[in-house]
Amino acid sequence: MKPVLQIALDLEELVKAVEIATKISSAFKCENIWLEIGTPLLKSWGKIAVRSIKELTKCFVVADTKTMDVPLLEARIVRSAGADAFTVLGVADDETLLEAITAKRELGALLIVDLISSRDPYKRALEVAKYEPDVVLFHIGISVQRARGVTVAQLVEEAIKVKEEVEVKIAVAGGLKPGIIRPIVERGVDIIIVGSAITSAKDPVEVTRAILNEMSFI
Repeated sequence: MKPVLQIALDLEELVKAVEIATKISSAFKCENIWLEIGTPLLKSWGKIAVRSIKELTKCFVVADTKTMDVPLLEARIVRSAGADAFTVLGVADDETLLEAITAKRELGALLIVDLISSRDPYKRALEVAKYEPDVVLFHIGISVQRARGVTVAQLVEEAIKVKEEVEVKIAVAGGLKPGIIRPIVERGVDIIIVGSAITSAKDPVEVTRAILNEMSFI
């Protein structure tokens, strides 16, 4: 699998999300690009957002459900609207993760386990990996990075350590932007997740182009 750029549409306005998504899909034909229905968009518009982005772009769509309970139910909801993948939080109980594995198999969807808020992401990633999710996401918010002095580089190092020990795809998210992407990809991260650097840009297509260039796709 070539490295993937996952664009997080963490917006409330469906019209703006659709505008950005369709411009990007038209420019790059969804090659090596996943579109994420961010949690704010999913909570604001639900299945309408998932269906709209999927039908208008034909891209691979991730529904950022951030599920903590009843993953089969939540995965079924977004899958029925066209989502190709859903997310479950790594801090959820193991029983929830097991049900999520059942859900992904029954529904033919990809499962992404998001380690946001995990106190020990490295340890939890190894625990989670035994259930064989499709992707483990190392994710830390910008405010937490500042408060704890944790850098994206440190997060990447933990992610790569996990990848060296277990067979799992690794994603990284948290304030990523042009100029810092190339070394992350070179270290072996499979999925780069970028949100506001693209969605808040004056020209989202050009920022996407710059990132894809760093990922050596252009």
